[in-house]
Amino acid sequence: MSLEELSLGNELKDGFKTTNKWVSNGINWLADIQEFYRERATIEQEYSARLKELCKKHFDKKAKNSSHLSVGDEPQITPGSLESASVVLWTDVLTQTEAIATERDKFASELQSKICQNLASLQVKSEKVARQIGAINEFLVAEKKATEDEVAKAKKHYDGLCQKTEAARQRTEKSSGEKYQQKLHEREVDMNIGKNHYLIRLSIANRLKDKYYFQDLPELLDYFQDLNESRVAILNKLLKNANIIERNFSDKIKELLFEIDTTIEQNNPKLDTAMFVKHNAADWKEPPDFLFVPCDFWHDDESLITKEPELTDLKKTLNASLNAYASAKESTLLAKQRLEEAAEARKASGDSTTLKFDAKLTDALSLLQKFMREDSARVKSEVEIEVIQNFAGNKDLSYVETKKEKKHGFGLFKSSKHEQTQEIVHDGQSIHTVASEVTNNSGHGLAGIFSLRRNTTSASKSSSAETMARALYPYDAAGDDETSIAQGEDLEVLEEDDGSGWTLVKSQKGSGLVPTSYIEITSKKKGPSVPPKRGARRVRYLEALYDYNAEEDNELTIRAGDKIALVQEDTDGSGWTEGELNGKKGLFPTAYAKAV
Repeated sequence: MSLEELSLGNELKDGFKTTNKWVSNGINWLADIQEFYRERATIEQEYSARLKELCKKHFDKKAKNSSHLSVGDEPQITPGSLESASVVLWTDVLTQTEAIATERDKFASELQSKICQNLASLQVKSEKVARQIGAINEFLVAEKKATEDEVAKAKKHYDGLCQKTEAARQRTEKSSGEKYQQKLHEREVDMNIGKNHYLIRLSIANRLKDKYYFQDLPELLDYFQDLNESRVAILNKLLKNANIIERNFSDKIKELLFEIDTTIEQNNPKLDTAMFVKHNAADWKEPPDFLFVPCDFWHDDESLITKEPELTDLKKTLNASLNAYASAKESTLLAKQRLEEAAEARKASGDSTTLKFDAKLTDALSLLQKFMREDSARVKSEVEIEVIQNFAGNKDLSYVETKKEKKHGFGLFKSSKHEQTQEIVHDGQSIHTVASEVTNNSGHGLAGIFSLRRNTTSASKSSSAETMARALYPYDAAGDDETSIAQGEDLEVLEEDDGSGWTLVKSQKGSGLVPTSYIEITSKKKGPSVPPKRGARRVRYLEALYDYNAEEDNELTIRAGDKIALVQEDTDGSGWTEGELNGKKGLFPTAYAKAV
């Protein structure tokens, strides 16, 4: 990986604490450098003896802080005698300063006005940005903690309902009266509703956990990287300016100052990042998913209760979630667009290497925080929609809300009830559309239209999100969409069995389908993030090779390169295949497309 592609967010997992300390060390280090130049300006007036004493003092400081500045406070690998590029640069500055001590008296005042004040400004602005990044992380952690507390609260509430249901059941054993049976039924309904809410909170907590560790936290680490690299770049310019001042006052030291320039030019801001990553990268395991914990005495599983009357509550929740998702999606995409525009403007302005670097960076962080807040709301609604629709299967999820109003007459016995029914119905097509959209945008990687991760590569994906399997028996591929496996071979599961009896895996011979009964899953169990949709079948796609214009109403217009969902293969040898493109179904020549 080149230095330009290096990303703290991609390389360091759950590294906010160590990165924050590392960046803070660099910012605090500016105080040392500022102190150096202020004291140096004073010492210049006292000439070379005092200047040499100052250099010795800062050599000692550098020796104490070299490891902290280069690899942070708690590196996974000790650096030994290695120093970061910035520390090496600083060492060279001190060394050359000792050699030119006798020529420093004339430029003392310029050191104060042009170097020290700018270093102070750089430190203040860097600290401001670092605090803003820290505040965003505190918000995200608090949000994640609040969600986890909701899980615990929902679990406690669910256990209480289980207790009440069990008590009602025990009373029915003592008396079989209809009253007790009805009471037991009511308790069971309440318990099932409580269970549904508990499962939904679990799914939301799991999704927000994934969002925090795989999207939000890496994004904050990248902004820490931007801040640190901007600081290093500006520090390079300030150090170079100090050298220019020195050259103006003494041609005799010009050659020595050019040596410092060379070291500065070699100090690519990403070199410090590279060394920090190398010495702090550690094996990181994703925190385990939250799992459904049934009541100790009420044996249950992690499936939503989708029978009536529990289904009505789910319909009501789904209806609210669909409305919330539509609003959250729009606001999230708008926030993302504004954030990307701000990032492009910041990149084009070139302010990242000037003391104006904080203005656009602060704006971008504000937009980032807004995006994360809106995206979290979208994720919550998305999870509720996925969970309810997947467990409901093909059941009608239309929701009818009944409102009752009472009209009272003036007489003592004159009262009547008037019932109004307001029907809130999402037709099957619209629900299917939202479900498809939600499904396409979900997943650990969050690599859909809502993803902000920059410089994302396949190598940066967490291995903890992969599902691994082992081949129990050998299998020879019998079709183009299958792959061969050898007994005992380790496999990566790309897509689990959807009920068809086949699993999509990656083997030594490539990716393809294998019989599910021929393999065993070896990786850890994941929590109920999103259950698979019941009754679904695998969707196969074709890629259009040539353009074709529909000539009849039952035909489909395609263009070369289009990705077409296969509806019906050409099994009768007619030369025509039925597919779906952009929501429209129709026939097209079989020879005009190939399987992908």
